[in-house]
Amino acid sequence: MVREQMTRAKSNGASAHHLVNRVLPIIVSILTMGIGVRADGGNVLWQRTMGSTTVTAFTTQNPLRPGPADISFLVENSEQLRPILDAQVFVTFQRETGVTMRTEATHAQARNKLLYCTLIDLPQPGRWKMTLLVVHAAERIEFVSDLALSQPQSPLSAHWKLMAFPFAIAILFILQQGFAWKKDAVHR
Repeated sequence: MVREQMTRAKSNGASAHHLVNRVLPIIVSILTMGIGVRADGGNVLWQRTMGSTTVTAFTTQNPLRPGPADISFLVENSEQLRPILDAQVFVTFQRETGVTMRTEATHAQARNKLLYCTLIDLPQPGRWKMTLLVVHAAERIEFVSDLALSQPQSPLSAHWKLMAFPFAIAILFILQQGFAWKKDAVHR
C-alpha cells in the first residue's frame, strides 16, 4: 500500500514537472506575442500604384499617435518588380486646421537601404492628409492618403506587457520550483 502511494506520488510529481516543462514555453510565447520586434519598416500603412510606380508605406506604430514617428517607403517599379533606389521622396503632412509639415525621406535615415525613411514629430491627434511626392528620372508622381492619429497613450497602458513579463517569469519559476520541491520530497 505504501509502495503504491509512493509510486503514484512519483508519477504525479513527474507528470507535474513534465507539464511545467511543456507549458512554460507556451505561456512565455503567449506573453511575448504582444511584444513586437521592431525592424526597419514595421506595419504596412498603405500601398498605392500609379503608372509604373508602386509605393508601400510602413510605420513602426499601429495606430499612429502624436509624437515621434518613423515612416518608411518602399518605392518599386511595378513592371519590373524592382526597388527604385535613385528617387527623391518628399512627404507633406497637412492638418485640417492648416498645420503643415514637410520632410524628405532618404536612404540615410533608414537601416534597410531599400527603404526611404523619415523621422517626424507629429504634434497632435486628429485627421491628417499625407502627400507623398516621388521624383524619379523625369517623372513626378504624387500619392495622397488620409491618416488618423489616435490619442496619445499613457506609458502604463502602452508598456503593460513589458512590465508584466518579469512578474510572469518569476511566478512561473516559483511554480516550477514548487513542483521540483514536491518531487524531491516524494523521493526522500
